[in-house]
Amino acid sequence: MRYLEKSFQTFTLFPLVLYKPNNYILRLMLTKNSPLLITAILMTGLLVVSASCTGGQSESESTSVTESVHQQAEQPELPLIYHMSFISRYSKKLYFAGEAENWELADIYNHEIEEISEGIAESGEMHDGINISELMETMLLPQVESIEEAIDSGDREMFLDRYNVMIQTCNQCHAASDYGAVKVFVPETNPFNQDFSTD
Repeated sequence: MRYLEKSFQTFTLFPLVLYKPNNYILRLMLTKNSPLLITAILMTGLLVVSASCTGGQSESESTSVTESVHQQAEQPELPLIYHMSFISRYSKKLYFAGEAENWELADIYNHEIEEISEGIAESGEMHDGINISELMETMLLPQVESIEEAIDSGDREMFLDRYNVMIQTCNQCHAASDYGAVKVFVPETNPFNQDFSTD
């Protein structure tokens, strides 16, 4: 087995020796049995082979394959809980920013919640026959817009009242979508390593 590894190593590095025969590092690599070297050689070989295999494709074929790969990468199917975890995180940050009357920061987090909620509303999300997208559109999005008005007015009391209503609405939505076990509340302490003040 050792002989095969050494032979393989020497065989795959042979073209490099021809290219730069006086390279000290290359000679050293040829004498040392290195798994990292073997991996690097294999990856280089795969790149060369894949480049030569696609050489016969027309530019339009190559472009369509690339576009297809990018479209698949841009539209991964993520579970609902992934999106909800971000809404939960941004909701807490929204609260602390609004409580500190940092309206610029509150607007950022409210906007993030709005974008995620709109994405869920447009996705056609269903769970056991319950239209989660419709619930998101009819329950949460109006509350997000209501909080936006409070942020725009710079009224702390209005913000806190509307935030409380949003939290109650979240729990109602969870119950309506058969996720009643998920109960959220107005945060009491800042769990983030972030300063929400305007200073």
